Formats: sequence, structure tokens, C-alpha cells
Amino acid sequence: MRKVLLFLVVLLAGCGSGARTAAPPPSPSSTSDRLAPAEFQARWWTWASQPSTTNPVTDTSGRFCMRDQPVEVWLLAGSLGDGPVERQCRVPADKPLLVPVVNLAADVAGCERLMKGAQGEVLVDGSTQPLTRVSATPFTYEARAGNPFDNPVGRVDAVGCGLYAWVAPPASGEHEVQIRGTAPGRTVDVRYRLIVGAD
Repeated sequence: MRKVLLFLVVLLAGCGSGARTAAPPPSPSSTSDRLAPAEFQARWWTWASQPSTTNPVTDTSGRFCMRDQPVEVWLLAGSLGDGPVERQCRVPADKPLLVPVVNLAADVAGCERLMKGAQGEVLVDGSTQPLTRVSATPFTYEARAGNPFDNPVGRVDAVGCGLYAWVAPPASGEHEVQIRGTAPGRTVDVRYRLIVGAD
């Protein structure tokens, strides 16, 4: 079985290494009207595993936020934990937002460690959004060459977990999203200026 590097994205990320271990069965419940935890984690990690030169997690301005977004949801990213980050992003109207605060793609043991210390918040225009705690869930995602996590290229089997906020489609206009998260040894502080409904 392929070894999977331990990825800690506290909104998102640090890195380490670890092998996948036996996983519990996927949760049948969905945290949105459209996607279950295995599905949305696969979409987020595929999106986050783009080449470093155009990666939305390492992006410090927001210029790559629109790159390779999935159909069902609009994804936001944290950072690699190197101080506060501010981004500006244009978002289509009628798209729900998926905002991970602290998340991991590794194995069951890594998820157990992460979730013991994971905490954070997401604010949209100053209003606190409810967070969903996702326990260890197996899923598969695609990694591209040059991704910032040094992951092997191609399909990666992982066990994922984290704190996520699902945000209803924002009204057209400008909005501020603040993401603050912590986990052992990691701190994330990201602010987005979203322009919704722009061409």
C-alpha cells in the first residue's frame, strides 16, 4: 500500500510523513446538502495539491484562488502557517463555500492526534460560522507534480479529518472571511476579501 506523507494544513498546513493504517468505515452522513466528508475532502486535497508555483495554499495574494475549482462548491485555503495572510478572490454567485480551519490527510493515528488539539473559527463579515468536526475518514485524491507537500504524483489513498465550515452562498458584493486555526505546533491566520458575483 502506498505510503502517504502526513499533511497538516492548519488552514491549512504543515507537513510530515506517515503511513496509512487501517481506517474506520466512512461516515454515511453528509455535512452539506451535496457532499459527504469523503467527497469534499477529496475535492479539497486535490485542489490543494497543485504545483507550488500556482498553489492556492501557498498563494499570498489570492491570484490563484479561482484555479481548478470544483463544480459543487467554492474552496478557500489557509496557509502554511508562516504568519498572517491576506487574499482577494472573485467568487461566482450561488456557490457555497468550504472553509477548512485545521485539516489533515494521513492516517488514523495522525487524525486522532490532530483532533485532540484542533480548534479555530471562521468569521464571515464578523459573524461566526458553525464548524463541523470530521473524524478519520478514508478518501482518495489526486496530487500533481511540484505540490507543496512533496506528495507522490497521482492517486493518493489517505485518511482525512479536520474542522470545516460550510458557508451558504454569500450575497453578491464584497465580503470578508477570517480563518483562524490552531493545532499542535501550528497557527493559521488568513483573511479573504471576497468579491461575489463578479465576472
